[in-house]
Formats: sequence, C-alpha cells, structure tokens
Amino acid sequence: MTASADHILGPDAPEIVAIRAQVRRLLQRFGLDYWRRVDAERAFPSDFFAAAGEQGYFATLLPHMYGGSEAGPAAASVVIEEINRAGGDATTVNAQMAICGTILRDGTDAQKEAYLPGVASGEIRCLGVAATEPDSGADMRNLKSTARRDGDDWILDAQKVFISLAEHTRVILLLVQADAGPTVFLLDRDEVGDQIELRPVEMVVNRLTTSLFIDALRVPDTARVGAVGAGLSCLMKGFAPRRIYAAAECIGNARFLLDLSLEHARQRVTFDRVIGSNQGVQYPLAQAYARVEAADLMRWDALRVLGAGEDAGPRSAMAKLLASEASWETGRAAMTAFGGWALTAEMHIERKLRDSMVFVFNNMLWSYLAERGLGLPKAF
Repeated sequence: MTASADHILGPDAPEIVAIRAQVRRLLQRFGLDYWRRVDAERAFPSDFFAAAGEQGYFATLLPHMYGGSEAGPAAASVVIEEINRAGGDATTVNAQMAICGTILRDGTDAQKEAYLPGVASGEIRCLGVAATEPDSGADMRNLKSTARRDGDDWILDAQKVFISLAEHTRVILLLVQADAGPTVFLLDRDEVGDQIELRPVEMVVNRLTTSLFIDALRVPDTARVGAVGAGLSCLMKGFAPRRIYAAAECIGNARFLLDLSLEHARQRVTFDRVIGSNQGVQYPLAQAYARVEAADLMRWDALRVLGAGEDAGPRSAMAKLLASEASWETGRAAMTAFGGWALTAEMHIERKLRDSMVFVFNNMLWSYLAERGLGLPKAF
C-alpha cells in the first residue's frame, strides 16, 4: 500500500484507485459463502484477518517507525468500504487499524514500542475498548468501574458490556474512574487473561460481543494510557476518524446491497417484464442510490477536513449519520426488489441488513450535531 505525502486524497486519486483494486483482488479469495459461514458460526474470520495483515492493511494509519505505511485515513476508509462492498465484514480490520490510535497518540514510548509494530503486522490484535457499562450506557461521566492507587500500582474493579471481539484480542483498552477522573488502562490478556472474566453476549450481528468483569485486578502504573483523569480525552481524539470509518462500513454495505438489487432488478422477469421497469422497485432503488452518493460525498468532505488538521467533529458526525441511514434504507429497498428471497441467508441481504442495524442508533450523535454544528443548547 502506498503512502500519501499530505494524507488529503480524493476518491479519484491514483493511490485510492490502486487500493480499491488491491482490496477487490484480496476479496476474491473470500467469497460470499465464506462470510455467510463466518456469520452463521459466530466465528472470528481468522483466515481473512491473516490475509489482511499480509497485505499491510493494519499498518495503514501507523508511522513508519512502528512498521506502518502512513497511508492515511482516506486509504483506511477505502479499505473498509471495499471489504463490505464485496459482501465481507470489515469490523476486525476497522478495529485493528483504529483502536491502536489511542496508544499512538497518548501511550508511552514503551507501550508504543511494545505493541504498535505487532499491531501493524497483525501479530498482536488490538481490537477492544471496554467503556460502556450496564447502568450508565454511553454516559461516561458516571462510571462505576474504578481504579484506586495502591503504592506504585493500581487496583481495578470493573463491569463492562458490549465489548466487541474481546475474546479474540490481546489488547483491551479499559476506561475506569480514578480519583482525578476517567482514566484509560491497557490490559494485555497475555498477562492478565486469567484475572478477567469475559461472558459472551449473543447479538443479532456477529460482533463476538462480551461483557467483562474485573475484581481487584492489580496492574502497574505502566499500564496506564495518558494522564490520570484524561481518559475521555484520550478516547475522544479518535472519535472523528472512527465515525468516518463507520460511515465507510455503511457505504460499503449499501453499495453491496444496491449492486445485488440492481442486478436482480435487471434480470428478474415477472408478468412478462423485468421488475426493474416497475416504479415500485425503481423508486426505492433510485432513492437509495441518491442517499448513498450523498453520504459518500460527506465522507470525503470529512476526510478533507480531517486531513487538513481542522476540527472534523461535525463533518464526521454528518458522514456517519447520512451513511448509516443510507445503508438501512438501501436494505429496505433490497427487500422490496427481492421480495421473500431477501429473507433467505443465501441471498446475503438479511445478513447485511442486520449489519446495518448496528449503525442506526444515532440519538446521541444527532444531539452532538445540534450542539456542535448548529450551536444549540446541550440536550437533556
């Protein structure tokens, strides 16, 4: 994967075109039946993950000094989009590329040297953030999980929910409440694995989700990421790019669904004419197409702002909002085109529709956009 000098690339840049072609070649080795089996078995896509590492995708956002390619956020978003557009699931690649950003930005030199080269190669999996709690949900100001000082160490007690991929990652970033405020700790499961409890949570989508329980776990201060009390700031620095990558997942899903639906609409004949000539099929697909293209434009605009070093918060929020709703509506349009066949696993539509559900919980993001984009008072 080639690197960009300024990280501000458009959709037609030669580097982006080359990355799209490279990802499409890789996905030819992992067809739709592979992804349907992984989903049905609630399995980790180990073969695909290894192949993605060999292609250098995990190094996309990391500096050369840690084995990275410095290809930049635009390249990362295209990798993610193309995986989903081919009918795959970019969840693991997205996580591996993005979550390590907290270590890169706020970790110590020792943490960066210990983990980032392995993340870049795929040898070390950095896939999980444990922040959400059963009672407080996304309200990180009222954390019940705690960290208290004990000499040079910390004692951690935590209960977390909705942690994707936790059983399949070596590194988990844990947000807990210290005396000075929310603080992030790096948990290396090779070191503390038998001292934390993970319980699977069965979900409508294959995110390999768990709850996490920690009881009086002692960790050294060297496990802390960033300053004491600065945990929210550490995580929030990654919110804008991660919204863009979520938008890329949604755009990929939507284009996969649209591609399938258009092919079906052009070939399926009922009542002596192709169903694509029926307004009831045409209009939902045309509306979905318009929504996806609009979301894609906002994705690239958010990348432009991010690459220029400006505040990409509102633009990234709009990209994620528009893309998630476009993906959901494209799924509905696909069901209109396919009818009852859309409910069968072999058509892959119901799987992608379930994937789209993950991204449409947007109330907090609408509130954020109203406050940050429109200058309205904070919602209560």
